[in-house]
Amino acid sequence: MKRTLRTTAAHEGQRLDDVLASWLPAVLGVPLSRSTLRRIVMAGAVSVNGRALRRPGRPLRAGLRLEARVDLDRLQRDRAEDARAFSLSHADVLYEDDVLIAVDKPPGLPTVPTADPRRPSLVGAVKAFLAARRSVGAEPYLAVHQRLDRDTSGVVLFATDPAANAGLAAAFAGRGVEKTYRALTESPRGRLPRRFTVDAPVTDDGAAARTELTVLKALPRGLLVEARPLTGRKHQIRIHLARSGAAILGDDRYARRRGPSVPRLMLHARRLALAHPFTGAPIVIESPLPADFQRALAALGAASDPPPAPPRRRRLPR
Repeated sequence: MKRTLRTTAAHEGQRLDDVLASWLPAVLGVPLSRSTLRRIVMAGAVSVNGRALRRPGRPLRAGLRLEARVDLDRLQRDRAEDARAFSLSHADVLYEDDVLIAVDKPPGLPTVPTADPRRPSLVGAVKAFLAARRSVGAEPYLAVHQRLDRDTSGVVLFATDPAANAGLAAAFAGRGVEKTYRALTESPRGRLPRRFTVDAPVTDDGAAARTELTVLKALPRGLLVEARPLTGRKHQIRIHLARSGAAILGDDRYARRRGPSVPRLMLHARRLALAHPFTGAPIVIESPLPADFQRALAALGAASDPPPAPPRRRRLPR
């Protein structure tokens, strides 16, 4: 199905995905999430003045002919896939005690529930996992203290007891949690130092944002990078790497050029280290690189890492 729009002065300066979000669902008669719209653009199904435009964040001007070709049957299949339930298993639990639980988030799953009630979330999956271990009782308590983007994989830590909230909140708000990520990026046009720090705001309010970056491997078609955010701004790692000329592969928002094909945003929350909010004992929680990340790493020219050992589940004594 093809739909066409002529942009006007009202569209001047707007992002392509913003224009699509305000126009395409209405003319197609079906709801479309932002991630779906970005996938449509990245697939080359949207053209401007006859040329495919694969950058969802590209600003538009008035007088352009915008054409979208959409396969409604495929959209329905994709929506059904997104609505498929995700079930957490014991193998996905990286750490658990009486007041905390850390799980291994898969890519493609929102951390918290979205506006679409049919769409699964990590919070819903963890609550269902906890509830299944109870014979009776109220809905399990679960407090969110960190979020990962939908396509980011790795460690997510929750509180399962309200008494842990104050300590966890203070740790995440300050520098009490050491967060380590792995990212696959495009090859920069220039040479990057092996270790460097980006210290630059990523929000309009000018709030400080600081990320320590280490190039772990220079590959024929990209980089394997370790990122340690020292502040917790939204999309901080993605923006800092993009500004360094090494945007994360699969980043359809901040990448300015198209890199090697990858299945999703290649960002993985590898490790969390913090003091336990009750005991003060050090906790280190690690998530092995998932299979799709390992495959993408190999495709960029790196030898595959050895299969990761299964994560250990630790439980503090009562």
